[in-house]
Amino acid sequence: AMKRLYLLFSRALTLRCPHCGHSGVFASWFHMKPRCPTCGLVFERHEGHDYYLGGMMFNIVISELVYAGLMVGWLVLTWPHPPWTLLEWVGVPFMALAPVMFYPVSKTVWLAFDLMFRPERPEDFEPGVIP
Repeated sequence: AMKRLYLLFSRALTLRCPHCGHSGVFASWFHMKPRCPTCGLVFERHEGHDYYLGGMMFNIVISELVYAGLMVGWLVLTWPHPPWTLLEWVGVPFMALAPVMFYPVSKTVWLAFDLMFRPERPEDFEPGVIP
């Protein structure tokens, strides 16, 4: 179980198909292909157009965790005189850009999370493609 978990998430974090590990799952930064070009896994599983709402939640959580970690690290490194103004000038733009930076990762991580709890079934693949 831990091996599968590691495999799914290591593939997702490197923007690869969580099922087969091949790249090329994105048409552009903001558009994921409808299915894996290698194994045929259909990426929007079961719910249709609302499938990635969970991915958007992951996007916000990932962005906030990275921001919090960087801020705590910066405060620890500069304590007892942290540059508050510089933190503000860097932190605000980072929080505006972070969801854009993590957008593709959030989609593949959400797919890996879903595959962890609802493993692949034959109907999750494009007809005619053997996984």
